[in-house]
Formats: sequence, C-alpha cells, structure tokens
Amino acid sequence: MAAVLQLKARDERGASAVLVAVMMVALLGFAAVSIDVGRLYWEKAQLQNGADAGALAVASVCGKNETDPQCINPNSLTSGLANANAVDGLTNVRSVIVDTVANRVVVETGALETGTSTNRVSLWFAKVLDPSLASAEVATAATARWGGPSSLTSLFPLAFSQCEVDSSPTFDGELQFLLSHGNGNDKKDTCHSTSSGQELPGGFGWIDQASGGSCEAQTTIGAWATSDTGNNLKSGCPTRLAEWKTVLQKGGKIIALLPVFDKTEGSGNNGRYRIHGYAAVDVRGWNFQSGNDYLPTDAQKVFDDGNYKNSDLGIIGRFTRYVFDEIDGEPGTDGSPYGANIVSLTG
Repeated sequence: MAAVLQLKARDERGASAVLVAVMMVALLGFAAVSIDVGRLYWEKAQLQNGADAGALAVASVCGKNETDPQCINPNSLTSGLANANAVDGLTNVRSVIVDTVANRVVVETGALETGTSTNRVSLWFAKVLDPSLASAEVATAATARWGGPSSLTSLFPLAFSQCEVDSSPTFDGELQFLLSHGNGNDKKDTCHSTSSGQELPGGFGWIDQASGGSCEAQTTIGAWATSDTGNNLKSGCPTRLAEWKTVLQKGGKIIALLPVFDKTEGSGNNGRYRIHGYAAVDVRGWNFQSGNDYLPTDAQKVFDDGNYKNSDLGIIGRFTRYVFDEIDGEPGTDGSPYGANIVSLTG
C-alpha cells in the first residue's frame, strides 16, 4: 500500500512540472505582449514627438523666410529636435521634404538603437518564443504647413485699411502710426478721405466683437465684417490694453495680428469692411479716446514728429514677419503679404 501511495505522489509531481512548463510559455507570451508591445508604443510616441517638433520648427522658419538656410537645408534642425525628444537621445531622421509651393514640410523619423538595424527596436521576450521576432520596425511621420491666416479670432476688434497698411509695409522697419481714425482735411493723412477722418460714414474701423465683451472679433479672408459704430473703445478692450501696457513696461513684446480690409460699403450700423488679410504688428503704443493712450518715448516721438492730434486715433508699431503657432486661426495656402503666418500640424 505504501508503494502505491508513493507512486501516486511522484505522478502528481510530474503532472505539476508539465503544468508549470505550459504556464511559463503562456507567461512569456503575455510578457512579450505587455512589455515588448508597450516598448514599441513608447518608442513610437518619442519618434512622433520628435517628428512633430521638427516639422513645426521647419514650417516656422520657412513661414518667416523661405530663403533661410534652415528652410533650404533643414536636416540639422530636425535632427537636433528629434534627438532631444528621444529618451536615449537617438533618432534616425529618415527624410525631410520641404515644399515651398504647397507651403508644407514632411518629416519622417525612425528608431535608432545601438546594436539593432536602423528603424528597428529590439524585442526582449518575443525573441525567446520566436528568434525571427528579435526586433520590429518603428517609424512615424509628421506634416506641418504654413500660410497667411485664412480666418482667425483677432484679439483686438479693429480693422485697418489696405491703404493705411500698404503705405509703409516695411517689415522689421521703422515705427509708424496706423490710423484707425484720422483727419481727412490733413494732407499727411492720405488714406482717410472723408472730412471726419472716418473709414466709412459712421464707422471708425471697429468691427463686431465676439460675444461676452472679450475684445475679440472673428474674421475670415474675403468675407465682410460688420462695422461696430462709435469711436469709443469696445467692451473689454481697456482691460486688453492694460495687459499689453504691463507687458511692454516690463520689456516684453506684443505682436498683434490685425485685420486689414480693402473695401467698405454702407454706413453706420449697415456699414461693412471686406477682410483682405492680416498684418503682424509689433505694438509699441496707442492713442484712443477716453484717456486710453500709452505713448512711451519711441511712440511719442512718432506722434510728435508726425504732428498728430489727439483726434488721430490708432496704434503705433512696426510691421514684422512673424509666425503664430498657438493662435485661434487657420492657415491658408498662400503666404501672407503682410508678414503674418500661422503654422499647424496637419498629419
């Protein structure tokens, strides 16, 4: 009887060994799925971040100046950003294609691991189950484009005439006074033909704001923006100007994207402005009604040298080439004639 019991115990131990072996294979399979696949996803996330950063950087450079060396030959720029987004500091930039006709750049990145073929990542557990699964290819791509805004939410609901803007479109040049309201009888003011200095009868360049008194206005190229009559600052705008003043007084910069119109029609509450483009303006000061003025030394000099009067209202600044990558707007297919471009990821 004792011999029979001992035999049964040995049989059970053998069965357990077989069961453990089967379970080890299953556990290795689960490890291959959870750890190896997780590693592939982690690697791809790093590659995607690097491709996105590279594409946006090149688009920003090209949006400012398509003859910039980093736009013509962007490999160094994209490689640096791709490597900076990799935990091990290694990324293979497979290709960078810049299309200045379509205003688009495509960056392709792949894995770069020591001891493994280019664009492949080694697998730790899968190769135990199958030697042919020693590595897997990991690659990704990002597409960014740049162009003048086709529509946007302007942070200041004031539009300027094409005549006013075209009178001195010198990018990164001299300060000038962009008049929203001038004096048509003054020979220095060639863009405001009415005796009152208005852009249209009953209008002063202000356009309908977004709801909530946020000092913002939604506009679209080629569409008409309704005139907001009256010559006083609109709701929320004194606060916006106070914020700008604080930034400027601390030595910071305010780059405003301002709507430009090329036609007007109607008058008063029925007046409209047709939006032609957007100008990037490096704001230095302003003069508006109700004591809302800020004229530091350089802006005051422009005001004084031009013999402007208190009734001459508008913004003092300089046109600049500028790329906006965080703005409530959409880039168009063409570059902006006024230096303002938006970059965005499209794929």
